[in-house]
Amino acid sequence: MKLFDFALLPGTDPRSDAEGTVDDVLQYLETVDGAGLVTSLAGAFYDFASGNRQTLEMAGRDQRLLPGVTVDPRRLEATQLDLRAAAAEGFRALVLFPAIQSWPLSHLAAAIVAGKASEAGLPVILHVSRGTSVSALVGFARGVDVPVVACGIAYGSVGEVAAAGSEAGDLVFSMRLFCGLDNIESLAERPGAERLVFASCEPRSSHAMPLAVLESAAIGPEAREAISIGNARRILGGAL
Repeated sequence: MKLFDFALLPGTDPRSDAEGTVDDVLQYLETVDGAGLVTSLAGAFYDFASGNRQTLEMAGRDQRLLPGVTVDPRRLEATQLDLRAAAAEGFRALVLFPAIQSWPLSHLAAAIVAGKASEAGLPVILHVSRGTSVSALVGFARGVDVPVVACGIAYGSVGEVAAAGSEAGDLVFSMRLFCGLDNIESLAERPGAERLVFASCEPRSSHAMPLAVLESAAIGPEAREAISIGNARRILGGAL
């Protein structure tokens, strides 16, 4: 099964002794016949300018790594980031970390940055906390003209995710924390497989459990293909 991973996050996490390298990511992609969106954790925890440079260096090592540009909306210079220029450099998406950086989806600077991503044609990837309001995510997605991928929503919000389908614009959810009972089967029906993507947060988190669930889920081949890579092709465009 060909796989695209929306959350490859190598680098150092100051809250953990573990460190995942680009080599770790590439070994994982080799194992699963995959590709993915890579974003240096330096941009999330330390300095987003140096983190973005590091991300480009990482992506330059292997064509399976698509670079994601990030920004910290709390920083004074955040709204000055030129996302059209970032897209011209080869960045394929804007990756934001409200869960790590502790800012709300209503943050005005975040809305400005997301608007710039929309103008640049860059989809927005949001790494949110487990209990983030799906209604807030719907409001955020309605404010841009590009797809929004929410990574981090957990099984406790399955009902709200299912209800969001007709209201959510182009809002898509990572299936990583829905891996329990028949959640994937249920969500593949409503709101639909077109609303689900794979995102492991490798190497910070293991890909093993969500991948095992995706491979064993009682869904049809078209739905499985949509979740594993088909939706990524639609969201990011081009050959993957």
